[in-house]
Amino acid sequence: MKITEFIASQLGHPTGTFARLAGSIWNKRNTELNERVLKLLELQPRDRVLDIGFGGGYLLERMSAIVTEGALEGVDVSSAMVRQAEKRYRKKAQTGQLKFTCASVESLPFPDGHFTKVCTVNSIFYWQDAEKGFREIYRVLVRTGLAALCFTCKSSIEGKTFAKYLHLYNSGKVVQLMAETGFKNIQSQTFSDRYRQYVCILGECGT
Repeated sequence: MKITEFIASQLGHPTGTFARLAGSIWNKRNTELNERVLKLLELQPRDRVLDIGFGGGYLLERMSAIVTEGALEGVDVSSAMVRQAEKRYRKKAQTGQLKFTCASVESLPFPDGHFTKVCTVNSIFYWQDAEKGFREIYRVLVRTGLAALCFTCKSSIEGKTFAKYLHLYNSGKVVQLMAETGFKNIQSQTFSDRYRQYVCILGECGT
């Protein structure tokens, strides 16, 4: 396996030593994206929120200060990242305030209409089937629920040596996929931080 392919595979599914470092790296480099999503979600104490591909758990931990009567759950395809998050946020995990599960976006282990809001930051590059992923997000949301996706712009990442191993999207394609799934009132905004340009897309689960 080429080094660039290895890097891409580890970014999508961290294991071993890389997993021990990845959480801290993502918490730092994706801080602004996480904070942007936190603001856009307009959380309420009783919200039930799912974070897909939670990485280092930064966003879930931030949300826990607001969502005090609802539920906060995170899924990640990497069991190593799940273990890291359970260790890092041990107290909140032990009380049940934060729950971490190893699962993919294409097969979310939750009943229909379970969450009021679903979010994901920089995970769409690693989804194996985006259409199925959006259908699953739509399924687990209550009607009128809100989905928030934030990801690095294609133009900011396609020059990376490992980019050819990722599933890159522009905002138009993601908006199209969400609309075809049934999301309504879709809004897309582009921002930038010192690392890249990034996109935040909001969509309401149609009634």
